[in-house]
Amino acid sequence: MTRLIALLLLLLALSWGLSLRAPAAARHQVFQGGSIITMAGEANAEAVYVVDGVIAAIGSRAEIDALAPWNARRINLRGGALLPGLIEPHTHPLASALLGAATDVSGVTHSSRDELMATLRAAASKRGLTPWIVAFGWDPAMLDPLPPPSLAELDALAPERPMIILTQMMHEAFANSAALEAAGITPSTPDPDHGAFERDAEGALTGRLIEIEAIGHVMAAMPEASDAALSLLLSLQYDRYARAGYTTIGAASLVGRARDPIALVHGVASDARASLNTVLYTAPDRYDAAAALWGEDDAATTTLAGIKIWMDGSPFIGGAALAEPYARSPFTRDVLGLAPGWSGAVNYTPAAVNARVLDAQRGGYQIAIHAQGEPAIERALDAIEAAQTAVPNAALHHRLEHLALVTPAQIERAARLGVSLGFFVDHIWYYGHILPDLVGEARTARYMPVGQAMASGAVVTLHGDHPATPVDPMRTLATAIERRARTGDALIAADQTITNRQALEAMTIQAARQLGLEDEIGTIEVGKRADFTWLDRDPLDLTAQAMRELQVRGTWIAGRPVDTRTISLKNASLTLDAIGSSLAH
Repeated sequence: MTRLIALLLLLLALSWGLSLRAPAAARHQVFQGGSIITMAGEANAEAVYVVDGVIAAIGSRAEIDALAPWNARRINLRGGALLPGLIEPHTHPLASALLGAATDVSGVTHSSRDELMATLRAAASKRGLTPWIVAFGWDPAMLDPLPPPSLAELDALAPERPMIILTQMMHEAFANSAALEAAGITPSTPDPDHGAFERDAEGALTGRLIEIEAIGHVMAAMPEASDAALSLLLSLQYDRYARAGYTTIGAASLVGRARDPIALVHGVASDARASLNTVLYTAPDRYDAAAALWGEDDAATTTLAGIKIWMDGSPFIGGAALAEPYARSPFTRDVLGLAPGWSGAVNYTPAAVNARVLDAQRGGYQIAIHAQGEPAIERALDAIEAAQTAVPNAALHHRLEHLALVTPAQIERAARLGVSLGFFVDHIWYYGHILPDLVGEARTARYMPVGQAMASGAVVTLHGDHPATPVDPMRTLATAIERRARTGDALIAADQTITNRQALEAMTIQAARQLGLEDEIGTIEVGKRADFTWLDRDPLDLTAQAMRELQVRGTWIAGRPVDTRTISLKNASLTLDAIGSSLAH
């Protein structure tokens, strides 16, 4: 009887293990039974033939049936559409993974300040990844009114445990006294170069942290979760990207607390079962360390592209550097607390940014520059033009990111310099209703001019900058197509709408060009990798609302079907590692 029970348990374990195993890639595959949207010109196809993860032929069903062997695996698209794998060129996977485990205080899930405070009180009574209480999503631009939490309120919520609340755009945070003390911040602590520890009129700390460097100073004091736990969280985050339809991401710097973020992300990204291809941009001081690890890879799944810098901050805390002052309104005066005539500041002097871009130019690697307001964009373009003049390299294309108020002249200049333009259009969906109060009606009418950028001939992409917004490419596509705000019926700069095809190009072939991968992915063409996204309907003729409702049926990387189940062999292994690490400590 004992042997029988042992045998049954063994069979059960084997069955469970086999059920968790991801489906293997067949050597020969045929995709048919739906629309094949190649994104290489206007023509679609009926079928595509893949051999060893590479596209071997595209054509009619009869043509492909004649080419493929009888035992090829045939994938029936069931009337759906097969696209080149969707590409998210600007996201923060480590921060998204970490904040996915944080307490959610966003305006998407809460309708009042009272609800937010109740959520924070509940979080203060629970145990998290570390002894710190971390909340994410505080957003006065989305939830109005939402006065900032005072230091006294935060200290009452958590008198002894450090607490930090990150805003949705992560350019502002609020810390209690225990967190400030843990970070060694006192009223006499100097502000960082590109940020501030806010003080009141008497010079006392308020707990408000302004911009990324100030936030990072406090977060650096937080105990690190184990590498095993972080690897599990990151793997689960990769699965979320893939379930949403992405096959490649551009990691625009590794924001997030980890012992060695470069090695951590590399470990997940280079796994043979990884859900995504990863293109990495690092902070300038981490590039050499990244090159030593990522530069050795031959695998297509991991690529080191260059570095990321922030030329200015977020417009939603007054951090974007604008040519003219922010609008004077109750929102900017009472919620953001901006002084009359405030227009923000550029983070780098001309000499400093010129030196940084010239280093990248000489090294032959790309630089991605966060630039929201006109002065920040102009200074970035000046530095790029100076570098291209000093060290000409027509094959090297730098990037400008977000581009809230880029002007027509700056767009034309970027196109002439071969600079790609990445637009964070989710600003329109989530914050379109508040833009007139933030920058005025005239600038709202030209906010994020994606249509002008596409007409210029520049490489233009769309991104979600997660975790600043939830991962959902269909929402991002629909927003670029329609330019409607989530709240109310306002259309923001309605003359800047683009077509469905243009939006899809921005998330496939244009994004591949921006990442330097256009010879490998971005279109369904013979010789390219079989990176595919399968949708339940053809997206080319849908309304914006129907685009938001599209369902992703699956993704493939180099012909390998991506396993996005939360309970999978990959994640089960990482879970056991995390449990073992926890028990060891």
